[in-house]
Amino acid sequence: GESYLVNMPDRVFGMFDYITTPDWRAFDSEHLATALPWVFMFFIIGSLESLLSAKAVDIIDPWKRKTNLDRDMLAVGVGNLASAMVGGLPMISEIVRSKANIDNGARTRFADMWHGVFLLLCVALIPTLLHRIPLAALAAMLIYTGFRLTHPKEFLHVYAIGPEQLIIFVSTLVGVLATDLLIGILIGIGVKLLIHIINGVPIRSLFKSYLDVDVEDDVATVHARYSAVFSNWILFRRKLVQLGLVEGKNVILDLSQTRLVDHSVMEKLHELQGDFQREGLRLEVRGLEDHTQLSKHDFAARKQPKAAT
Repeated sequence: GESYLVNMPDRVFGMFDYITTPDWRAFDSEHLATALPWVFMFFIIGSLESLLSAKAVDIIDPWKRKTNLDRDMLAVGVGNLASAMVGGLPMISEIVRSKANIDNGARTRFADMWHGVFLLLCVALIPTLLHRIPLAALAAMLIYTGFRLTHPKEFLHVYAIGPEQLIIFVSTLVGVLATDLLIGILIGIGVKLLIHIINGVPIRSLFKSYLDVDVEDDVATVHARYSAVFSNWILFRRKLVQLGLVEGKNVILDLSQTRLVDHSVMEKLHELQGDFQREGLRLEVRGLEDHTQLSKHDFAARKQPKAAT
């Protein structure tokens, strides 16, 4: 209904009438306790949604390019600061627009720039016409793009990676539809952690990597214990990058003592091997011969039939 409409100017260049300056009284001592939770909420939700959108775009990008997340976060932060100074709404990276750009052959960030330019021109020059666009038409665009993102073939693709991945995918999808993006993602993460625990991953190793390193000449052998999963991958990657890309050593990763190596880590290891190759180095993964592959997919999770030591 009308309660969800954004205030729009009713004349050409009427947008300047809506420019307002910040009310700094919100940060007075008597209002600070109320203001800070809202600031924190906008910061957390905006940052997470931007990061999740950027990672989703990386996955569907036909050229498999990687977003510079530091620059993306800096741009969102500076943009939100500037927007707030004139009474504007917060900004985030947006998956629907990015998906539409990719579907229509966009290749560079100029697609987003021109999108913003045309929006500004529309608000400045034809504000009354924007009010005449039926909300049903806008909703149809969102539904169509959402369907493209969750096309039935995507379910088949996810199932091919592993049945557990389909459970996680459906749980996340239902969570997003029933609540919102952030809570839906948290539900998906919770389901994935639960599946890892059921598969025998010790709770202590969910968020901590247990790595032993042996160095001989220009070769570093990293022995991983307990698990190599998405929730401790950052620590894994930091050690591998430090030994390889920073110190210039060839790296052997021994996963024979892991109880589970999940799909995310298998995929990330493949990407990291490409990074090593581009630097003239080698990242070799060993020790998965005794693990059971949970599907025929190259990046399927690997599970140790018996408890790892």
